[in-house]
Amino acid sequence: MTSDRSLMCFADLWPGMSRRMVLFFVALMVFSMLPAASYGAVPDEVTLPGAQAFMLESPETGRDYLIQVSVPDAPPPDTGYPVLYLLDGNAYLPLMQVARDTVTRESPSEAGNPLLIVAIGYPDADRFAFEQRAADYTPPGAARNRAEGQHGGATRFLAFINTRLKPEIARRFQVDPDKEALFGHSFGGLFVTHVLMTAPESFERYIAISPSLWWYGDDPLRALSEYDLAVDTEVGVAPRLLIGVGSLEQTPGESERGTPKAEVRRSRAMVDNVGLMAEWLDSLHPDWDIQAKSFPGENHGSVMWPAARRAVEFLQQDSNVVRGQ
Repeated sequence: MTSDRSLMCFADLWPGMSRRMVLFFVALMVFSMLPAASYGAVPDEVTLPGAQAFMLESPETGRDYLIQVSVPDAPPPDTGYPVLYLLDGNAYLPLMQVARDTVTRESPSEAGNPLLIVAIGYPDADRFAFEQRAADYTPPGAARNRAEGQHGGATRFLAFINTRLKPEIARRFQVDPDKEALFGHSFGGLFVTHVLMTAPESFERYIAISPSLWWYGDDPLRALSEYDLAVDTEVGVAPRLLIGVGSLEQTPGESERGTPKAEVRRSRAMVDNVGLMAEWLDSLHPDWDIQAKSFPGENHGSVMWPAARRAVEFLQQDSNVVRGQ
């Protein structure tokens, strides 16, 4: 406690100041000398509820992956959790977890969606690991690939998912191997289409949002037609595809008009390519369930907001759903 003698000393410095004001300035001086950590410390990072994380090494790609798993509130069904493998996991896990936990609930007291979300990401990346994803998500032989190692690693990355990641998830959780889905956006969507075309038995459902089909070159369908499309899937497991794009993705914005960026946006034909691929696959594989969706008013970045909701609804649909719904 400050003594009267001390207060008198301070009062001598500021003649005419009341005792209350002297006490106020003394307290202010003491507070300003406290360590900054006592009132300005950065709080600990927030952890998503129900999320677990571990590192997994891949001899196939030669890199390590940050695997984050969002475990649902609901218990696993008798057959095990359905699983969503989510690309760009660093960026999109929070969005997909919120979508899963809210879209199918009418009230907070209702049972949640039993979907297990496995987010595949990279260590030391806040959101996107641009070099790593460019190497992992792009197909070998694509027209716009550069030197080996920078692009063209999709086959190796799929091998990692099928031979390393899936068994590790099955070891840690009770999962249903017949209900596995793959979800990717942009380059991630490109990878989803590559897996669908080359190894459709890998997953039951595929979600490709804004796939970068332009990476195949000026005529993506011609490049895709070179895949061995005669590969038959097992009876009863014909894959299902949700392919979507924002309606504004090939329309230059106000600030882009008359610039080289506007021409690049038009030439990539994001909207046109998605529509053409959906029609092509539908005619080629009438036994597949192909659902195409344009998200009105959305661009390449904002499209993931409504797409997350649509993805959860797509994953909730019964396997015998009428095509085109």
